[in-house]
Amino acid sequence: KMLFQSLEKLQKEKADVQDMLAAMDVKADKDALGSKVDCSTFEENMEQLDERMQEFQDQISSQEENCNRAQQQFSDAMEEKLDRHELKAFRKRLEDSWNRSIEDFEKRMMADSGAGIKKQLPVPFTCLSCDRMVTMHVPGQ
Repeated sequence: KMLFQSLEKLQKEKADVQDMLAAMDVKADKDALGSKVDCSTFEENMEQLDERMQEFQDQISSQEENCNRAQQQFSDAMEEKLDRHELKAFRKRLEDSWNRSIEDFEKRMMADSGAGIKKQLPVPFTCLSCDRMVTMHVPGQ
């Protein structure tokens, strides 16, 4: 009786052959280990990658230094130039000078608003028809 009970227990608890074969297929076999990465190879590759990253970081920092140097040079050059306040003062002086010149010109034009323009005659004045020397007395002289 005990023998039958233990046989039944073993049949219930025994592993299925197909399940066992499937589990063995899932596990890595020794032939597949050859295609896996070796730990030392992995570490060598990681060191190379780390060296490359360090080189890139050095290049970026040197480019950043060059950029900062160029920016400082540009900033220094801009400080040497006239600033906006000096340009505004210069522009105001130019505009004032221009406006005075225009006002002077307008005053001269308005002063000669008569029917004729008073002009000094040239000293050797000749007649238009006969080319004889004429002495003219200009009023007010």
